[in-house]
Amino acid sequence: MPRNEIITALDIGTTKVCALVGQLSDQGEMIVIGVGIEPSTGMKKGVVVDIEATAKAIGDAVGKASRQAGTDVDAVYTGVTGEHISSLNSTGRIAITNPDREITFADVERVLEASKVIVLPPDRQILHAIPRTYSIDGQDGIHQPAGMSGTRLEVETHIVHAASTFLQNVEKSVIRAGLHIAEMVLEPIATAEAVLLPSERMLGVCLLDIGGGTSDMAVFSNGSIIYSCVIPIGGNHVTHDLAYGLAISHEEAERLKTESGSSVEDMVPEDDFVIVQQVGRDDERKLRRRALAAIIEPRMQEIFEIVQQELELSNCTDIIPAGIVISGGGSQIVGCCEIAQRILGISARVGRPHVSGGLGDTLTNPSYATAVGLLQHGSEHYLTNKSRRVYRGGGLLKWIKDLIGKFSSSR
Repeated sequence: MPRNEIITALDIGTTKVCALVGQLSDQGEMIVIGVGIEPSTGMKKGVVVDIEATAKAIGDAVGKASRQAGTDVDAVYTGVTGEHISSLNSTGRIAITNPDREITFADVERVLEASKVIVLPPDRQILHAIPRTYSIDGQDGIHQPAGMSGTRLEVETHIVHAASTFLQNVEKSVIRAGLHIAEMVLEPIATAEAVLLPSERMLGVCLLDIGGGTSDMAVFSNGSIIYSCVIPIGGNHVTHDLAYGLAISHEEAERLKTESGSSVEDMVPEDDFVIVQQVGRDDERKLRRRALAAIIEPRMQEIFEIVQQELELSNCTDIIPAGIVISGGGSQIVGCCEIAQRILGISARVGRPHVSGGLGDTLTNPSYATAVGLLQHGSEHYLTNKSRRVYRGGGLLKWIKDLIGKFSSSR
């Protein structure tokens, strides 16, 4: 099994740590060959609060996945999120100095670096500079400029930046688990790889990944990300509301939310009941399901009202005709799409990851979307770097040029 064809994804969430080991087939298809899941106790709202606990969960999850895959793991593509994440759009421009005016991958990297020249506080660092579109000599709408000719190259990028200390704590946790980070990836960017259709990205769509401690939001248009943010509310808030409102344990609240909860009270029949075990009582209590929905609905409504505010602040309300795609564990609460449609006035669907072959059939739940997306992001990163190495090494173009040169000299 070639080492350079093994990709490992690591989703460090507030409620669980999920590790996936994948292998690239000869056709470039990602096959999941190892899965490891462990409870997460060292994270809160996407931020490390206990390095030792987080490192242990990472080590246990990756260990399970690597044993199942039958291969060692040393590098991981790690998702990051949290309230400290911010974003903005930037531009960069450079002159093409090659004698033949051909744009190389080095020029593309150079213009991306130029777009990173922005003013940030000293405690912040750039996580991503994602190209939205390129232009050559004023001709815009170019997606891959390498190999084309021109005198001036420009790029519009989506810059994601984060608090340096929070990223360092994630890195320390991974290192203490005996691993190193291949790349840190903003979680909604990874999730989009797993659940969004190319047509949705082009038309314009909003992605919302409702995790345990936070909800990640991103807007895509014309195939590129144009806005991203992190909402400091997630599925754990719903669980806490149920536990507090019904005087039940966190475990009982999680069970009721998953098995009997609803995001819309009037969707629940009036004669539906559930059995509840309250704290401090030996006997079980019979409770109307509508009582659960009456607690869940305000919190879910709050999440989508914040989404609406973010869409308005970013001027994205009118550019998402494909609606909203909801993923993450919170998307599994009954009525999630219905309350989204009521508040946002757009179509809504649940985004489920799609993985071919291997263990992919076990990962169709939306709670695995980020991990699957990290795996796909890692495979694309590997294939892109491989193609660039071929390009820089000459590859087929170099062979053709050498052949023409030899033929010309022989004449």
